[in-house]
Amino acid sequence: MNAWRVCSLVLLCAHAINARTAAENPSFMLVSGITAAEEMCLTVADGKVGIEGADAILEPCSVATAAGDGRELWQHLSNGQIVNAGGKKCLGAEGDTVVLTGCDSGSTWETQGNGQLKLGRAGNYCLSQSGLAAGVEDAAARGAITSSSSADAAAHGANMAVDGSSKTFWASALDPAGPVTVTVDLGGLKHLSDLEIAWEFPAKSFSVGVSSDGVKWSEVFATDSNILSSTRIALGSMSATKLRVVMHEAGASFQGQAVYGIQTLSVGAHRLQSMVADCAAAGKSSDARDKYFETYVGEFAPGSSKALRSELPALEAARASLASVVSALAGALPKMKSCHGAPAAAAAAAAAFLKSDGGSAVMLARSVDGNTRSASTREQMAENVDRQNGVNAPALSALFKESRRIIIASRSALF
Repeated sequence: MNAWRVCSLVLLCAHAINARTAAENPSFMLVSGITAAEEMCLTVADGKVGIEGADAILEPCSVATAAGDGRELWQHLSNGQIVNAGGKKCLGAEGDTVVLTGCDSGSTWETQGNGQLKLGRAGNYCLSQSGLAAGVEDAAARGAITSSSSADAAAHGANMAVDGSSKTFWASALDPAGPVTVTVDLGGLKHLSDLEIAWEFPAKSFSVGVSSDGVKWSEVFATDSNILSSTRIALGSMSATKLRVVMHEAGASFQGQAVYGIQTLSVGAHRLQSMVADCAAAGKSSDARDKYFETYVGEFAPGSSKALRSELPALEAARASLASVVSALAGALPKMKSCHGAPAAAAAAAAAFLKSDGGSAVMLARSVDGNTRSASTREQMAENVDRQNGVNAPALSALFKESRRIIIASRSALF
């Protein structure tokens, strides 16, 4: 028998074994019985699939599916363990918190007739949720907020950024020396979904960091070319007790002096946390948060998600390049009026700039902004795919719109 026929038979046997294994042990979603606006599934926190110690969280099944990384898919092992199909880590518990563990030491689970999942350790513990209700809340609204600089603590103190009113705002002192920091204490460990800032006086350069102890900080976002009056940053279910915004360079001024200002700042956080509780006590919940049902699904293939995520660095590079060019153009715009009717050499130089960097920016803005508008008819699942894979379509659309405005204003000033 020649080599290629041997290889073909080996591949056929492998496919047959895989198909039989999938049929014998299919993947399933753990759908919660909890009362909620959407069907909720037990999943692995965003970006933590395959990481030991990652939290198991409850999130809308449609949102988790859109991520395409298998965070919502589970399989049974022969010894009673439940393993995540995407990362091959098992569902377990550290104290009362439900997390991923290595399958060599992972906990076992037993499905009860009433829909509870009982943990296989001493005691009578079942999978449940702690918290008021399913969904996302604004953790900043309940937290304490401080700032390193304020123009007037009574009229524009840091608390004005989280008071729920769009008519008030926090403002820094005029011409602050060095970076200005706004810090939010979230009131405990939270799984964060996103940060939204409506700027009163935008920062051109700023960064966002999170911390679990208030001592060690991890930077999760940074830009030096912000030209927008609103910012939304996906935080991917990361855990933190504190969040801070560090502003390095102002993008606005008041009476000719640099200033930072935030109208509203909100931090989305999941209301619930997966935990184990006494089975009898958990069974008395009024919203069936202790009940879980297995919904079987087909084969898991993460290829499409990986392909999409592999393109994100290029998208981010293009976004940063466009923002940088337009930010520089916006800074020069006030001086351009004096160039109107300038000597031919100056006009030619300005035209050359707009034809190269500025002109290409206009073309890109028109092209992508047009695609974004047509995308408004997409189904919710497509929007979830964008959000879960790090594509911030609303922010891109806002950037393109502002870029076009600035570039058109620049051309009008020059010609």
